[in-house]
Amino acid sequence: MPKKLGLHLAVLLVLALLAAPVQAVDYAEVDALIVSKDLAKIQRAVELLEEHLAAQPDDGEALWLAGKAYLYLGDRTEEGRLQVFEKGKEYADRAVELVPNSPDAHYWLSALIGRIGQTRGILSSLFMVRPMKDALDRVLELDPNYAPAYWVLSQLYQQAPGFPLSIGNKKLALENAQRAVELAPDELEFQLQLARALDHNGQKEEGRKLLQEIRANPKLEEDPDLLKEVEEQAAEWKL
Repeated sequence: MPKKLGLHLAVLLVLALLAAPVQAVDYAEVDALIVSKDLAKIQRAVELLEEHLAAQPDDGEALWLAGKAYLYLGDRTEEGRLQVFEKGKEYADRAVELVPNSPDAHYWLSALIGRIGQTRGILSSLFMVRPMKDALDRVLELDPNYAPAYWVLSQLYQQAPGFPLSIGNKKLALENAQRAVELAPDELEFQLQLARALDHNGQKEEGRKLLQEIRANPKLEEDPDLLKEVEEQAAEWKL
């Protein structure tokens, strides 16, 4: 083969390799690692996402998934938890910039804002309520059937102080919990919040009945974290 032809082919091969798309991350696989709630699997999800984002820094979906991964990681981190949540928020902020019409991006931004507020303390948590609610309102503008947003809004309305300090509102806490369960009736976390909202609104018998139904659901055994939370609530209500 003539030298010039060989050189020409080599150049074409290099150009073809440069032009080839970078292997995309499998979003479903990564999300499954995150929601497993297993620390090692969450750490693996973070590694996969950061490797991918090093090559494709403007991948909006990978960015909000990274925010989600860091939230799950922070929930299972003792030392440096605030820094983990803040790192996640950086990814979520970037996702909102790049994919402003993604309800997922806004939802995980709101969740990370909340975690940062909780970690910093009561006063910071109070100041985080408004930006958190703004992000959730944006989620519902983009997707009125985004059940997790109603679930978190219910918690905000229930836990925040009322007017004039903040947005606390018993009625809205209940309405949002009911809407979340209506949209996703099999989500036990949403049912637990509905039970709490019923109790918060003076409907104690209904709330306790629902909590007992949750405890009897075989699916609860699949989520040790939620099982612990349900049992703690049952103990508080002396059930």
